[in-house]
Amino acid sequence: MRVWRSPRRLVVVFGVAIAATLSAVPANAALGGPVRYGQLGDTPVIGDWDGNGDHDIGVYRPRDGTVYRPGYAPFPIGQGTLPVIGDWNGDGIDEIGVYRSSNRTFYLRSDSGSVTLTFGNMGDVPIVGDWDGNGDDEIGVYRPSNSTFYLRSDSGSVTPIPYGNVGDVPVIGDWDGDGDDQIGVYRPGNRTFYLRPDSGSVTPIIFGDSGDVPIAGDWEGDGIDQIGVYRPSNSTFYPRVADRASLGR
Repeated sequence: MRVWRSPRRLVVVFGVAIAATLSAVPANAALGGPVRYGQLGDTPVIGDWDGNGDHDIGVYRPRDGTVYRPGYAPFPIGQGTLPVIGDWNGDGIDEIGVYRSSNRTFYLRSDSGSVTLTFGNMGDVPIVGDWDGNGDDEIGVYRPSNSTFYLRSDSGSVTPIPYGNVGDVPVIGDWDGDGDDQIGVYRPGNRTFYLRPDSGSVTPIIFGDSGDVPIAGDWEGDGIDQIGVYRPSNSTFYPRVADRASLGR
């Protein structure tokens, strides 16, 4: 996504055929069920755009290098880049940053200023999360070649965490509601999420259909992140809310 995620709640997958449609969605609508939004070739992005405590949807359009969010002006970031979403200054509102794979560099901008960070290796997947629970997000990468997460702290120290199998897609979220984000992976071959909370106890969750793109976010504003999927075949977001599967079948 996305290639794939990064962001605070970002999954980006390129080269996917998505139905050409754009639905009118309220800017602060709760994601309590399926929501159709996007156009052919778009990829999903997730963030708390308004700071109300729950996460909202958006899409990145690679062909014009722009992020689109319901109720907000288009946000151009340029072609050949990946959007990364996070709360860089701890104000409770997620901002749109940029990751440029050609130079392995994150470009993060908030009301308090801009930061440029070079991190990782070629082929790494950018990720974002609040690793230390201090209220602002930090960067990291997932390395598909060795199925390892590399989490970078504000001080610059790096924590490597091997997790997952070849072909897995990284997902990040606060799975246990303790205030810091944890890692996870989505395995496309069996449509299963493997979320790793701080306790280390992993519960596999089967959700979605073949070809779906994994997403994660706090859909209910309760401080706990849940999983979901974006379905390219119909340009629809499907959140999994409080054990209620809403796959629109």
